[in-house]
Amino acid sequence: MAPGESTELEITYQTYKYPGKFDKTVSVFAGLDGKDRTVIRLVGYVEAIPMGVIGMKPRKTNVGSLALDKENEIPVVIENTGDATLTVSQIVSTKFKQVYFDAEVEGEIVIAAGSQRTLKLIVNPTQTGRFLDTILIFSDARNDTGKGYRGLLSGEVR
Repeated sequence: MAPGESTELEITYQTYKYPGKFDKTVSVFAGLDGKDRTVIRLVGYVEAIPMGVIGMKPRKTNVGSLALDKENEIPVVIENTGDATLTVSQIVSTKFKQVYFDAEVEGEIVIAAGSQRTLKLIVNPTQTGRFLDTILIFSDARNDTGKGYRGLLSGEVR
C-alpha cells in the first residue's frame, strides 16, 4: 500500500466452547520497515451456547479385584452436568492402548442434560498386581477440547 492509503482488516476470534469475558489484543505492523506497531484491543462477553459437560463419577474409580487373563466387566458412570445433550464417541486406554468403546462400531452414546449413564468396560489383565489405567472419554462436551476427558481406573489383579 502507498503512504496515506487505508485498508479494512477482518479480525476473527473463535469463541466456541469458551463462554465468558474476553480481552484480547492484536498487533498490526506497518511502515516500510514493518516496525510501526498499532495494537487493537478486543473486549467483550461471549454468551454460552447450550452444551453438555462430561464427568466421570467418581473420576478416580476403584474397580476392586480383577481376575487374571479373563474378561472383567468394569462399570463406569458418565454424567452430563451441562444444559444440552452430549454424545460420547470413544473411550480409550492410555496405558494399554485398548479401545474400550468406539461409536463407529457400537453406535453413539447420548446422555441427556442432567443425566448419567453406566457403561460397562471390558478389561482383560495379563499380569497380577496393581491395576492402574487412565482412560480418555471423547465427546462433544464443552470440557472436552479434543483431547478427551480423563478418568482413572484402579484396582488389583489376582
